[in-house]
Amino acid sequence: MPGPGAKKKAKKTKGPSSSSSTARPRSDVDVVRTPDIDNSEGWNAVVNVLCDFFQLPDLTTRSGLKKVHASFNAIYTRLDKGYEQNIDNDRIRGGIVGIFARMCVDSLLRNKLFDKGGSQAGSQELISDDHTGILNKIIPLLHIDETRHLALRSLSTITHHGGSTARIEIAKHANVLTKLIRDLPDDEKVAELSVSTLAHSVSAVLEGVSKPANPCVLQAVDMVDILKTVLEAVKRPYRDPRSIYEHAIELVAMASIHASSAFKAYPSAINFLVAGFRSKDWVTRCTCMGGLIRLFRLEAENDQRFLDPMRFMNAIQRGVPDHLSDILIDYGQSRSEIFLTLSCTTEFQNAMIACMQTRDLYALGLKQAPLILKTEFSVADGMFEVEDPRTGKRSIDEFGLPFRMWSDSLPHAARAIRQKKKPEEQDYADILDIKYMIMRQRIPDAVALAKKGLQRNPEQAYFHYAITLAADNVQGLRAAKKGLKCKLITPFVKYQMMQRAVEHAGDMGVKVLQEMPEAGEQRWEEGIAFLMSALEDAKAYVDGAPPDNRHMKNVGYWYILLTLLVKEDLSPDLRELKDAIQKLKIADQFSEFMGVPPPKTNLRLAQQAAIKHYPLGVKEFSRIYEELDKIKAKDAPEISHERLEDDLAAWLEDMRLEDGTLEERTRCGGFGHGETKVNFDKVTLYRCSWCGNPSAVLRKCSGCAKTRYCDSGCQKMHWPDHKKACKS
Repeated sequence: MPGPGAKKKAKKTKGPSSSSSTARPRSDVDVVRTPDIDNSEGWNAVVNVLCDFFQLPDLTTRSGLKKVHASFNAIYTRLDKGYEQNIDNDRIRGGIVGIFARMCVDSLLRNKLFDKGGSQAGSQELISDDHTGILNKIIPLLHIDETRHLALRSLSTITHHGGSTARIEIAKHANVLTKLIRDLPDDEKVAELSVSTLAHSVSAVLEGVSKPANPCVLQAVDMVDILKTVLEAVKRPYRDPRSIYEHAIELVAMASIHASSAFKAYPSAINFLVAGFRSKDWVTRCTCMGGLIRLFRLEAENDQRFLDPMRFMNAIQRGVPDHLSDILIDYGQSRSEIFLTLSCTTEFQNAMIACMQTRDLYALGLKQAPLILKTEFSVADGMFEVEDPRTGKRSIDEFGLPFRMWSDSLPHAARAIRQKKKPEEQDYADILDIKYMIMRQRIPDAVALAKKGLQRNPEQAYFHYAITLAADNVQGLRAAKKGLKCKLITPFVKYQMMQRAVEHAGDMGVKVLQEMPEAGEQRWEEGIAFLMSALEDAKAYVDGAPPDNRHMKNVGYWYILLTLLVKEDLSPDLRELKDAIQKLKIADQFSEFMGVPPPKTNLRLAQQAAIKHYPLGVKEFSRIYEELDKIKAKDAPEISHERLEDDLAAWLEDMRLEDGTLEERTRCGGFGHGETKVNFDKVTLYRCSWCGNPSAVLRKCSGCAKTRYCDSGCQKMHWPDHKKACKS
């Protein structure tokens, strides 16, 4: 059966059917040694002759592959026997391997072929223990000049279409592929196909969040050698480098989480990821960013969640260092976190002592709720202690109150406020309960109560803040953006929601673009909108939040990473980030002063690596990404003559539907196509006209069809400002 690209089509022979089932199948393949094989130009022609000889159905259609399923054992027996009987004929062996490779496009056929272990005797089926039957036929062909490209093309095709089992089996031969790349530096096809195969197969070994998919294979392969060989290969000049560049990016980005030791042993791999931030293609940048963040995931420390009161008070007693004190004075000492924490803690303690004397829980709640809106650590979790005058022994006394721990007073105070049934005070009751739930890690309960509170008062920002604590990025981001527009908002709540908005939008933007949407697609635009929103809020936070705010470090990490990701043409020495890096150092100093050494979180380590490796990465790999950008910028890149050669590539990729049309294939290793410049006006369409929340499911205003909103609530809040423009 002739494949596409053949200059001279061979006569097509029908596959097995009921009308021909009585025909004697050809099993003596010595006859294949004819001028048809010896004089065939290119592997495509060799495969065509063998397909006709073995009376195979059309392997480029689904119906043809179904026929192979129906007669698999008989077909495999003929092909396998032909391979064994012509073990000294490289062209016949190569052609049969090409047929096997085409069958591997079908996942079930691929599994059957991988379960075959060598030759068969009669109809008895031999199954190999290591499932490498087909590999035993392909790998030897890698060492023969004439069959090397065919064998590599077959491995590339199998890993492209293959499942994890097939890919992992091929990954076991990674050392063979890296040796070929090193030994044949001038063979562009060897580099391209080997890197492609390594990317698909090794990535299958490395899949997994907490542990790799196959730790044994990962331990057996030399990841340092793989990374070094691939990245040295990408530096060579190529006529058409797109495939090797994109597969190298895929491999390095996927390898980072479970091969971090290899990256540390070969830092050029980190340089390669960080240099990718300079690409003009958004998907490439986010793929590299994701790889860098994953590099430190398993070794990262958890972020600080609580402030140790004893350490904090000891630090205050020692006194704020002069240079940090000057910074607080410049910012406004009364607005600093240190001042607010101290003053609110003192007020809270005084309120508790007053409650001990009066037992007035209602009055207590009215004092507690405003403090919660001022600072994160406003609730001092103390107790009433008394000392026995005779023995000097200290003990806990509730003084007739329904709680022992001071933090347990919050729900009791909330209940007392609700009993008064004053509408203007109901927010306070909910705030007390929500704060208590957050302190007890009852986030779902806090979110549920906050949603009820918003039904009563959509302008209370603290309710939106509670919802931002939900694990759901979409829900959290929407709540943060809405909350920032509320009229009832304090500086503390404002910056709390802003840092949550940065985290939610940053996570979503990087994740969406790592899904490799096509440039210009809705998901592509949406991912960029998330990143723009995150950077916008990160900048506002870094510029306006108290310099001693404990979240300044995390937002600072995001700000630096997002600036590297979003801003094009940054200088190699990153002078544009000088102020941000300095603010981050100051935030670290405040953290150290308060007795909380900055934890080595995932983002912190990624940001530090980005700053450290950016100049080195630009120097070493910027040319690679510049060339890739130029290739992607061409709407219709010319196809080189080499890609039109009569080899197996076209035949392997030609999967026709029953009506003769080509089946759309999913991209593998591609990171965006065509025009990569962003239409920022279009990106704006994916942000709510009132709160600015980025989303692809916004509703258009029915009046003007220009403004877009998250829901009717946002439209209602924006209407006073929008109605004049809408009606006009």
